[in-house]
Amino acid sequence: MELIAIFGIGIIIFLQVARPSISGKKQDDEKLSKEVGKLNEQLSKERSEKDQLSGKSKELFARYKDLEADAKSLQYERDDLKKRVSDFEARQESREKELEDNIVQLDAAKKSLANERERVIREDEDRQKKTLEDRDRIWAEHENSVVSLLSDICKKPQYQFTTYDNNNLPDGFDGKFKPDFLMDFLGQYIVFDAKVSRSQDIKIYIREQVKKTAEKAKGRNDIYASIFLVVPTDAISMLKEHIFFENGFTFFIVSPEGLAPIISSLKKITNYELAEQFDPQERENIVNLIAKLDYHVNERNAWDIMMAQKGVDVIEDVEKLHPELMQEVELKKSKMRLPTFKSSDIKRLISSKEERKKVVQELTEPRAQIKM
Repeated sequence: MELIAIFGIGIIIFLQVARPSISGKKQDDEKLSKEVGKLNEQLSKERSEKDQLSGKSKELFARYKDLEADAKSLQYERDDLKKRVSDFEARQESREKELEDNIVQLDAAKKSLANERERVIREDEDRQKKTLEDRDRIWAEHENSVVSLLSDICKKPQYQFTTYDNNNLPDGFDGKFKPDFLMDFLGQYIVFDAKVSRSQDIKIYIREQVKKTAEKAKGRNDIYASIFLVVPTDAISMLKEHIFFENGFTFFIVSPEGLAPIISSLKKITNYELAEQFDPQERENIVNLIAKLDYHVNERNAWDIMMAQKGVDVIEDVEKLHPELMQEVELKKSKMRLPTFKSSDIKRLISSKEERKKVVQELTEPRAQIKM
């Protein structure tokens, strides 16, 4: 705008110089002065506008610089956010992959656990099935095996008892009372009955059989007061009671292993010179003592059987260990030695009740190791 104003002033001066006459020159000077005034006024206005534009330009430039700084800051933040998003996406992808791997491993572990559980259940079912089959087989043969065992024992030269089975009973025994086995003992008959039940609780079954047998034998003077009910060996451990009293009879629940000691003891009673002179109570006391000894033997046998079964279960658990651990176990076992006992100590304890009591007392009441 300043260039235009200067250009206009120059034209006015040129026109003033170029005019020939003085009067005309005066007029032109006045006109020129007016024009110059207008131009100066316009110039001042243009300068004012220029100053305003310059101020606005500086303001806009300052704003531009601020915006440029803001843009750079935003660009930095954008780049940082992009990087963080990229890292997050990478971590997220890694986590998703890890999660998928864990899910696959978990599914595999679940399947493996389910298979192992099924295997254990199947093995347990097979073991129980085999146990039941063995028990059923033994119990099914129980009556015949008991009668055969008693017959063999009683026929031995050292015993020679007269016996009867339920197919060959002495006179006076009808269909209501047919014991599995009878033995002639000092003018009376000792009853041996094989008892077993696969479908009923053995404890309830034995109580019922005691009552039924006592009712059948009630009032008979030819039946000895002690009656033996023979059950399978593994059934002994299921019973808490092994002696019952019913209608004047004493019932002893014994296993096949206890028959030989019972018959041997009864034979010794018959060999006494005064055996026939014993009153029933004296003979009953002797038989009770024998029965208690037999019960002790059978109880110990039952405990041994149950502990042996527990031992088998422990061995089966050991066999499930890792092969490397099993090798270490076998190595340890190979270095172990069986305990040995002095024959003199064994003979001393067998021959002297006082020595046995002394050892037991020392075990239960040990002396202090510290000297006062």
